[in-house]
Amino acid sequence: MSARILVVDDSPTIRKVVCSILEASAFFAVPAQDGQEALELLGHEKVDLVLLDFVMPRMNGYQFCRELRAKEELKNLPVVLMSAKGDKIRGQFVQQTGAIDAITKPFDARGLVAVVEGALKKHGEGRGRPVPDAESMPFEETESGSMESLRPSRTSFSEDPGLRRSQAADEFGSALSRLITPELLKAPELADVADAVGDAVKRAITPESMGAMGTLLRALSFGDKTREVLAGDISVVSIAEILQLLDLQRQSGALSVFTKQSEVTLYVQKGRVDFASSRGMRGEFLLGRYLVEIGAVTREELTNVLEHRSGNKRLLGELLVQLGMVTEDQVKRALTRQTSELLYEVVRWGVGRFAFTVHAENPAASKAALGMETGALVMEGFRRVDEWRLIEGSFDFDEVLYQDTVAIERLGEEANLTRQERHVLEAIDGERTIREIVDAMNISSFELCKILYQFLNSRLVRPKAAV
Repeated sequence: MSARILVVDDSPTIRKVVCSILEASAFFAVPAQDGQEALELLGHEKVDLVLLDFVMPRMNGYQFCRELRAKEELKNLPVVLMSAKGDKIRGQFVQQTGAIDAITKPFDARGLVAVVEGALKKHGEGRGRPVPDAESMPFEETESGSMESLRPSRTSFSEDPGLRRSQAADEFGSALSRLITPELLKAPELADVADAVGDAVKRAITPESMGAMGTLLRALSFGDKTREVLAGDISVVSIAEILQLLDLQRQSGALSVFTKQSEVTLYVQKGRVDFASSRGMRGEFLLGRYLVEIGAVTREELTNVLEHRSGNKRLLGELLVQLGMVTEDQVKRALTRQTSELLYEVVRWGVGRFAFTVHAENPAASKAALGMETGALVMEGFRRVDEWRLIEGSFDFDEVLYQDTVAIERLGEEANLTRQERHVLEAIDGERTIREIVDAMNISSFELCKILYQFLNSRLVRPKAAV
């Protein structure tokens, strides 16, 4: 009998496409437009697996999982996260909800079917992750999860300037509504008016009010004495060229580079890079990862601090110094690595926009004062872009690799692998995806992909599909 798959996504197009792919592979697909409808369907429909979007109206993916784990007859139902936001929330969602796997949109038909088949096999063999009790899951998703609701849902905007401003205002109003509504639902006396308040927020956001709020936010972020003096499209003017210009003119301020999903802000002082902050980036760019990488703390020590950090507003580096776990020099070394990697990443971006705000300051940037020479950073960024061009297309982050033991044994002692390369080879177990390996190891995705590219070319590892 064919497995029954519940497909939960608020996009009619995605539901239709996913259901068609599944049905073409002999699965039986059951569509639902959000978490609430999915729960109602599960009251009278039996399914074998749930494919679940994260950001949805009424009840999002996290809230759905919490309700699912609260029902004794459904708590062990396997769930696969299916979201365009998988890069950011994948590990956290899987850990907190007991999801068995995750796949990032857009995906191809073969990839989707492979994930579904793999998840069903894992569940059938009892190899799924432990399922948490509903009581152990916070009532609402964590801060990073709620921030996901602020991501744009629209994939494209009109070329007409007037219509584009209206579309942007609608998008902004909807995002604010999605952020506020869960907070209203926490208070029983306000739950009945949550939808009405959300609608009022949407009506209040017009192109004019959004513009005024944008001005206010810039003033709050950078101060009211700053000015945005340069802005444009990075597909026309590269970030490397902008950084070289700022260096040449010895400018000071904040260079923000942003796409619909992510933003990186580089703080420069007299043309040199002092600090970088980010939003919506992958976990590998967090400061803690670099502290672990340089040996300042262990992953277990870092995890323990983060779990007990609730309510402490100190920056992570400051907190660890205060606790006597790291030195200020170690924090500075980690900040240098973090800032460098963020800059290399934005140099690689081919689409997005930039804005330079002159005289903008940030307390963290002033304290870090890294003073990194721009020319050397840009040259390294260019080198990485060239290497990425060779690597891209050879695999994707949702791919599973396995070791070719025959090839490894044949190579024997002649392999001459570095310590880092051996660690990567040991991490390839035929079960974890490349993304899961990146999350588990203290190594950047760039360095890891370089090593994997070499392994694939030397036939030491192969894609799982090729088994």
